[in-house]
Amino acid sequence: MMYESITVVGERGQITIPKIIREIEGIKAKDKVIVKIDNEKIIVEKALSKKETEKLMIEGYKKMAKFDKEIEEEMDYVGKEADAMLDEY
Repeated sequence: MMYESITVVGERGQITIPKIIREIEGIKAKDKVIVKIDNEKIIVEKALSKKETEKLMIEGYKKMAKFDKEIEEEMDYVGKEADAMLDEY
């Protein structure tokens, strides 16, 4: 979904993010936003709060731990298969 609006740049370089866009993105007064340039386009996006960042990190670490455990189990299985094959020789 794309929304577009025209806003004016103030003398200090400030812009107002249109209300509909703030509502859709959940941007409130005092929230932090990230402003960046990508392929000659200015992009403004809501910055994650510390709590949101911590939650994402925890979820990421849990996924990594699960993946590490799966790899370890696969390596154990492969090792046992290899040992069994070597025992046959």
